[in-house]
Amino acid sequence: MTSGTMTTDIIQIIATWLPILLLVGVFLYVARRSQSAYSGRDGKTHGEMLEEYIVEMKRQNDLIEKIVQDQEARLQRLETTKRSSSGGSGGGGAR
Repeated sequence: MTSGTMTTDIIQIIATWLPILLLVGVFLYVARRSQSAYSGRDGKTHGEMLEEYIVEMKRQNDLIEKIVQDQEARLQRLETTKRSSSGGSGGGGAR
């Protein structure tokens, strides 16, 4: 082999493999970037942040249930008070 054909062979090999190597490099870069996007600022994984979110949602749901129960009890007290105060008037407003 002469020096001229050897360099053309090397250039041909580089030209053949360069697009494939570039694609692999871009893929690795994007994969690494997307992996870091799934971790939070404090280093928590996506799953850990989701678990914390679920715990917080359950806590909020419990608080909402307590508020609803308190409001239902208040409504019952008001209805009972209203019935007892209107019941003593003899059935109300016959003219």
